[in-house]
Amino acid sequence: KEKFIKSTLWLSKRILSNYAASKNASTRLARDKNRYKANSHNIDGLGYEILINGVVFLLELDGFIYTDKKGGYDRELFEGEQTRIKPYSKFIEWFKVDLQTLPQQIVAFEDTNPIIYQQVTKKKNSKGKPVKIKKIIPYEDTPRTIEMRKNINIINDCLKRHWSDLELTDIKWEELQTSLLSDKEYDYSPILLHKQTIKRIFNDKDFTQGGRFYGGWWQNIPSPYRALITIDGKRTNEFDFGRLHPTMMYAEVKATCEGDAYDIGIDKKHRDTIKELFNAMVQMQKFTDHPPRIKFSQTGKTWKQLRDMIMKRHEPIKHMFFCGMGNNLQYRDSIIAEQVMLHFAKSDIPVLPVHDSFIIQAGLFIELLEVMEKEFKKLIGVPIDIRSAEKLVRVRSTGDGTDVEHILNEMDEHSDWTARNPM
Repeated sequence: KEKFIKSTLWLSKRILSNYAASKNASTRLARDKNRYKANSHNIDGLGYEILINGVVFLLELDGFIYTDKKGGYDRELFEGEQTRIKPYSKFIEWFKVDLQTLPQQIVAFEDTNPIIYQQVTKKKNSKGKPVKIKKIIPYEDTPRTIEMRKNINIINDCLKRHWSDLELTDIKWEELQTSLLSDKEYDYSPILLHKQTIKRIFNDKDFTQGGRFYGGWWQNIPSPYRALITIDGKRTNEFDFGRLHPTMMYAEVKATCEGDAYDIGIDKKHRDTIKELFNAMVQMQKFTDHPPRIKFSQTGKTWKQLRDMIMKRHEPIKHMFFCGMGNNLQYRDSIIAEQVMLHFAKSDIPVLPVHDSFIIQAGLFIELLEVMEKEFKKLIGVPIDIRSAEKLVRVRSTGDGTDVEHILNEMDEHSDWTARNPM
């Protein structure tokens, strides 16, 4: 009975949170029994028999929910889709909740173990297409994983004491949510504001690969919209600490990267593409003539030309490309990120991580710079110049075609945002 009640509560929160995000959103529901095996990555008390054959069955039978789309998994193609369910009006009316403020009422209800070991394997499906298969692996705690969990819990407790949001009009909010529901890049999912906490995902059993922070709602929105993020109702700035990996790599050979690491002698408008290719070359396991899945045709160069130009530009570290050290570099930058966020969390100041950048309340960037510089030098052993305009990006401008100024000028009706962020 206790597990039945807990399962009903958990599923109801999931359905309501999706409905609050967008009335068109459905809720994913895994029907794979392996997803419900008891471990530290599963919500305590959730089991396949009680949740699927009990709660879901009865909610459908009583006309509270319905299956919007049946799921399935093709074992030859290694592809699948989870079942999607939607609520009838009877379900929504049953709870009589304030959908505007619901995300605040259920903050972090899905949180489990924030330190995750995820095994990623590559296989070719029956069509010869390479597919990544991700699997969460149980592990035994060590003093190190216990310490990491302690640190991230301090950070998450701080994030839960505050409230991050997206300052959009009600109309613009619904337009954004609708666009995300049809966009594969964003996993066909709306913004779920109750996801205010983060987790670290490692790629090896020794916890020395990966380790970056994921899970926050702000990481799953188009980048220009990050300029509209608020914390406790106040505007923020995002600071992109670029060139972390090139600086780390040069430090290993006791050399310095002069100038912009992603300037290889072609038009500067292609800088972001070169950065993507650089990172891909660091991530790849072996030298190859086959290009990574990155669009580069707009540069007017072939993959081989761009590959060779990057390696020539970085002659002192060219041996570090195509040897799979990308995950270890991510681990190192995740250590720096952990210490930066921990510093502010201990002063009850929330910082939102986005891989190699941070979002913080406007006015705190000087302290952020100082902490970042200190932690980088402590770990890597060399200073990093992150104060020039080229390396410090204050995000209040557009980057991928979305007109943020147009969004700002039309902010005249914010009833939902105001309800969550009373002044």
